Amino acid sequence: MQLENAVFHLMRRVIQDHGARWQARSPELTKPQYAALTAIDESPGIEQAALGRRAAIDKATLAAMLTRLEQRGLVVRSVDHYDRRRRQLELTADGRRVLRDTTALADSINSGMLDRLSPEESDRLRELLAKLAADDSGELAPPPEGSPAPA
Repeated sequence: MQLENAVFHLMRRVIQDHGARWQARSPELTKPQYAALTAIDESPGIEQAALGRRAAIDKATLAAMLTRLEQRGLVVRSVDHYDRRRRQLELTADGRRVLRDTTALADSINSGMLDRLSPEESDRLRELLAKLAADDSGELAPPPEGSPAPA
């Protein structure tokens, strides 16, 4: 098989293109930070471990990322009243503002790339990628511990 036709080579090129577009236009958040803030926004009070699974970020990377987001005033961590070992996460007002601004940017970047496809092709691509990302149960598989954060 020639390199230019290898599926994962093509996927890597698409991810590189998306990452370059993101980096050029989003000074406030990295893509993994955006994923984390989005997941917190969708599930206020989410526990740190659940956030890692949902955003596909390993434990060590997530802990360091949350410290930085907390220092920037975008996220607050609080102790669960029922289980003091658990840390719950919420966005601050600044976190919601940054997420809202970045979501408009992300939508623009995504549509700029997906506009090359018909709506049906875009839906099919999403279905196929979800299938590849799923574990044997059909759920999205968490990243292996120690793997790099998603681009």
